[in-house]
Amino acid sequence: MIELVVLAALGFAALVVVGTVASGLWLVFLPFRMLGWLIKGLGLLLMLPLMLLFGFLGFLIFGFGMMVFLLPVLPFALLAFLVWRWVHRPRSAAVSG
Repeated sequence: MIELVVLAALGFAALVVVGTVASGLWLVFLPFRMLGWLIKGLGLLLMLPLMLLFGFLGFLIFGFGMMVFLLPVLPFALLAFLVWRWVHRPRSAAVSG
């Protein structure tokens, strides 16, 4: 029984040592991680105009394609809107009194 207690204490000590070494390595590699974040940020700033350009072109292309397919639905949508407005028109004070 005492062997298990000693084994548990040794295991806990090993975990403490491994955790301490890992945190030390994390501090050693932190400047390199920060440099990587800086490079990624600069890459984002350089590519942002191209991303905006291609996003706008994609919106124009796919938006035009969407409108081509939605154009036949437009009269039905207008009719539904007019019916909705007719049903939900505001009541005047003279009629409700």
